[in-house]
Amino acid sequence: MMITNMYKYNTLTKNIFLILCFGLFSINFAYAHNIERNKIEKIIEDFLIQNPQVLKSTLDNLELSLKKQKKQLAIKLLKTANNPIIFQKNADLTIYEFFDYNCGYCKSVVQLLIDTISEDTKVNLVFVEYPILSQDSYTAALAALASKKQNLYREFHLSLMNTKGRINENIIFKNAEEIGLNIDELKLDMNDPEIQLILKKNREVAKSLELNGTPAFIIGDIIYPGAINKIQLKKAIKLYRKS
Repeated sequence: MMITNMYKYNTLTKNIFLILCFGLFSINFAYAHNIERNKIEKIIEDFLIQNPQVLKSTLDNLELSLKKQKKQLAIKLLKTANNPIIFQKNADLTIYEFFDYNCGYCKSVVQLLIDTISEDTKVNLVFVEYPILSQDSYTAALAALASKKQNLYREFHLSLMNTKGRINENIIFKNAEEIGLNIDELKLDMNDPEIQLILKKNREVAKSLELNGTPAFIIGDIIYPGAINKIQLKKAIKLYRKS
């Protein structure tokens, strides 16, 4: 029964099932007729040579299956990273945004994301700090995550994202002071190992998903690399809800 269910599951398991069944049949046939082991192997080899599409299809589907599993594990890890989130209690969808404070394309989609969660109360937004452009980007990410302890992450995040040009250390702490953050506490909290762990997990997820730039989005279980416009975002949300 288990083998039958596996056979029905997908093309990958069907092909594997076919190869295994042929192999088992060959072995049983061989034992019944006292055929040597090398002859069994030759029978199987000849079958695969004569039916290369079976092996190719199986390997292709295996690769796709492994990629899907890898993505699922990466998203599962991301959910444990304790990244800042705008949570809406009736949400049926979570958007993960990978960004860098020195990324111009990231800054170009900020208002779109804020407008989207304002208009659609069934969407959560997770801010995935992914500083890859400079050391200042990393410092900004540390400061932003530290600001969460003073309940000012959203305000600080938007202040940095709305700053034109490059972000440096002076701008980081100037903006922090302007929105009311206690700078001494902020600098102390930036050394918290928990914050380092968040960034470490984010990097691991990005590496696993082969995200080499920002911004990038995970909407449902689909990855959207690069900046996204309003039409594309609405289409992605609609696609998720149809699935």
